[in-house]
Amino acid sequence: MHIKFLLVALMFIFLSCNENKIYDDFDSNFENNRWEENDYRVFDFENKQSEEACDLKLHLGHISGFQFKEVPLEVVITAPDGESELLPINVKLIDEYGKDIGDCTGDICDVFQTIKTFETLENGKYKVAVKSKFTGPYLPNILGVGIVVEKRK
Repeated sequence: MHIKFLLVALMFIFLSCNENKIYDDFDSNFENNRWEENDYRVFDFENKQSEEACDLKLHLGHISGFQFKEVPLEVVITAPDGESELLPINVKLIDEYGKDIGDCTGDICDVFQTIKTFETLENGKYKVAVKSKFTGPYLPNILGVGIVVEKRK
């Protein structure tokens, strides 16, 4: 029993040690797996590392066999200087053959899509707000949404 716990702990530590990641957060607090139409998910992070090229990726978790090929979202990025940028994006979930694009395990799929590349990510505090632009009262079968900020390789 103790050996299993130790192996799981070591695996978690090994997988979470990615020195290229500046920020990684995932919000899975969606009641009944529904993303309500006026619900913004906000992520705050601070870049304290050297200023270099980075990718901002959206992480969307959903139930496999999603009924829509893509999901319209709105992302607002506020930089340390207070300037905001609005990015309308479509996250593609299903390919042209009707198969899930994301990494799927069982009935859970995770899709990562780069939504902005920073040639230089300045030091300071950032705010990223993500909102569903689905044309109904809620977007169904959503397990979570998050962002990942990584140094470009």
